[in-house]
Amino acid sequence: MNLEDRMIPKQTTPNWDGVFTGKIIENEDELVKIESSDRILCQSFYYENKIDGALPDIWLRKNVAEKLQLMVSTLPKTMGIIILDGWRPYRVQKALRDVVGEVIHEQEPHLTQEEFEARLSEFVAEPRTQKDSPSPHLTGGSVDITLCDLEGNALDMGTAFDSPEEDSWTAAFEVEGKSLEIRTRRRILFNAMADVGFTNLPTEWWHFDYGNQLWAHYSAANHAVYSATSL
Repeated sequence: MNLEDRMIPKQTTPNWDGVFTGKIIENEDELVKIESSDRILCQSFYYENKIDGALPDIWLRKNVAEKLQLMVSTLPKTMGIIILDGWRPYRVQKALRDVVGEVIHEQEPHLTQEEFEARLSEFVAEPRTQKDSPSPHLTGGSVDITLCDLEGNALDMGTAFDSPEEDSWTAAFEVEGKSLEIRTRRRILFNAMADVGFTNLPTEWWHFDYGNQLWAHYSAANHAVYSATSL
C-alpha cells in the first residue's frame, strides 16, 4: 500500500510520568552533525529565530541520521525533507517552554493552572536533564522535520511548525471536510518515518522519535537505548 493510502492512527497524548519511568540501556550511539545533502536540508529553526541557547547546526544520534537517509529514499521523487531541530540543550528546552506558554496564555486565558500545564505539555516537554528521565530532544533521538519540494521550499502541512493548536495534532486532517492535500502530505511523512522505525508524538505532526523513552512508550519496546547526551 502506498504511503498516502495508509491512515494516520489516532493516538492519545503520552502519560509523561509513565514515559519518564521507562527503562534505559544506553547504547553509546554518538551524536553526529547533519549536513545538507540531496533531498535533505538542514535549517536550524530555533537558531534562526534567536531562541536562547539554540545551536546553528543540527545534531542527531548516528543511527537516527542513517534512518533519515533511508526514509528519504522512500519518499515520492518530487519530495525531500527539511530538518528543523534535533539534539536540543536544556537551555533551549526551557526557553521554548516559556515561549509556547506565553502563546497558550494569550490563546486560552481562561485555563486553570492545571489545564494550562496539561496543554503546555502537549507541545513542549518538561525540561529535564536527569539521565534516567531526560527531555526527548536532549537524547539526540528526537527530530523535527517537514516535507519540501526539490528546490527546498517547505510544503504546506496545515499548520506552522511548533504551532500549539488542535490542527497540529498529526491525525487532525483524518476527518471529512479537511484538506485532502494536507492529509496526503501528512500521511506520506508519518508513514515514511514509521516504516523505518520512528514513532510520532501525536500532538505534533513534525516530531518523531527513535531510541528514547518516548519512542519506547509508543513502540512498546522493552527499553529505550538513548539517555541524555551532550556534544
